[in-house]
Parts: sequence; structure tokens; C-alpha cells
Amino acid sequence: MAPKEFPTADADAFSNFVQGRALFQEYLGNGSGEQLTQARDHFATATARDPEFDIAKLYLAVTQTELRDTDAAIPALEQLVQKKSFLPEAHVQLAYAHIKRYTNDDFAEADKELDKAVEAAKTEKRNDLTDLIGAYRVFLFAVRGGRGTEGLEEKKKYLESAKTLGIEILKRPVAAAIASPESVAVQFEVNNGMGIAHLWLGELFLSDPDVANSWVESETYFRTALALRPKSVRVLQNMALLYTLRGNRAEKEPANAQEFYGQAKDFVAQSLKLNSFDQYPHYQMVLLSIKTGDWPTAQTFFDSGTKQKGAVRSKTWEILKEAIRDQDASKVRGMH
Repeated sequence: MAPKEFPTADADAFSNFVQGRALFQEYLGNGSGEQLTQARDHFATATARDPEFDIAKLYLAVTQTELRDTDAAIPALEQLVQKKSFLPEAHVQLAYAHIKRYTNDDFAEADKELDKAVEAAKTEKRNDLTDLIGAYRVFLFAVRGGRGTEGLEEKKKYLESAKTLGIEILKRPVAAAIASPESVAVQFEVNNGMGIAHLWLGELFLSDPDVANSWVESETYFRTALALRPKSVRVLQNMALLYTLRGNRAEKEPANAQEFYGQAKDFVAQSLKLNSFDQYPHYQMVLLSIKTGDWPTAQTFFDSGTKQKGAVRSKTWEILKEAIRDQDASKVRGMH
């Protein structure tokens, strides 16, 4: 029997939680999809043995979101909120899970969850979470500015807000102290978010002289994030997107376009080698293989990608399917 101060009285549940947490920490450092799925399975076992084991439930939801299974993560996190258990963290993770669905309604929900996280952190005097919550808001603004369905003027407001908040956070003493895991997490999220914001500013506002160097700045921020977590599949996929956009813009110069697409494929290949349990890099590899005329590879990753969980729309997969069937890269011109 576990001591009373333990989060569970079930020794096997606690053992699974400890093993899961160790695997998850290793995943953060090495990006291994195998370790992430093993961590999820350990957390699932822990919560199955003790349904009241809330910290295990929180970690389970985190791993589910990382594995693009937001449909499973969100209800579990909402249960923690209802119980007022790990409230600031639950709100933050709910926000992140909603962001990863990439819809305007989910972006709005994520914004509300981050507001609730701020209030919960104040109530519990969790000053250690202030910058991390802000870092996730940078990410939200950047993603919404790029993938939301608002007009260009509203998109630019989100992207500029991401930049302003990101710069502010990176100047704070806590965020600048690289030594602690907490500050590394903050710096990583902010730099990744800033990279996304500059990526979309360069893509959507090409004629604006104020954003002429946005793609250069985007790559700088992404590489800073990779220096903090060299095996982050999220940043590798973002770098692939940046080079895909560069290739799209160079389509009138085929040699240059193919070089950019080839570099993008290299980033995606690194991501897939680390974690193949993610639909998005499969989609990226299909798209880039079509753009480079590599039809067998396109078909291979189409077959594998449609079996993975993720947020790529069925209509998008249909476009890719038609392009492969007809071996016609023009069907995906401009897609990213």
C-alpha cells in the first residue's frame, strides 16, 4: 500500500505513472514517437487502475494531444477542470489541445482557456506559470493569424500581437534564465511561436515592406527553438513548411523551387524518423513528393498518412489522391 501522501494508493498505478513520466521527459529531449506512445500507455494503465489519479490523467491528456488525439484529451482535461484539480495546468493543456484542432471555434476556446489559466495561476499563486501561459498565447496568436479564416487585416493583428508578446516575454529575467527546465519550456514555445508568426507574415503580406525579412527572421527563431530542443518534430515540421512556401514562391524558377522542396523533404524526413505517429508529416511528405514528381513515395505516404490521427481535412487528402492518380503536380500548385 502506498503512503497516504502519494497521489494514489495503488502501487502499480504509481509505478506506471513514474515510468510514463520518465519516458515522456525522454521524449521531450529526443522526439521519439515510440517513447511517446509508451508513455501514453503507461499513463493509461495508471488511470485505468485508479480513475482518481489526477496527475496521471493530466499527463495522459498531454501525451494524447502530442499524438494528435485531441478528441480523447479534451474530455479528460475538462473533467480535471470540473474537479478543480491541477487547474492552471489543465486550462493550459486544454488551450493547447484546442489550438491543435485548427478551427476558428477552437482558437476562440483556446483563448478562453488561457484566460482561465491566468486566473487560476493567480489564485494559486503560481507565478512560475505566468510566462508559460504567455508563451502558449504567442503560439495561439501565431497559428490563428496563419490558419484562421478571418480577413487579412484581422490576421495581421494576431501575427503582430504574437510578435509583441513574444518579444516582451523573451526580455523577462525568468524567461532569459536558460538553466531551469521551466525557462527552457518558455523560450522554446516563444521562439517556435515567433517563427510561425514571421512565417505567415512573410507569406500573407509579401507586398508590405515592413515584413520583407520575415522569412529570414522566421528561420532564425525556429533554429533557436531547435537549439533548445534539437529533436522537436514540431519545429522540424515548421521548418519544412517554411521551405515549402519558399519553393511555392519560386515556382517560375523550377530549379530553385525543386531545391527548396528538397530541403523541405529533408526536414520532414527527420520528423518522420523521430515520430511517425503523426498525420501531418505524412501529409507534408505526400505533398512534397508530388511537387518533386516522386510518385511512388507520394503513394506510400498517402497510404500511411490516412491511417494516422490528425487534423488534415478529408477534402485535402482527396486533392492529393487525384494528383497522384493523374500524376499531375499542377493540382497541388500553391498548396502548403
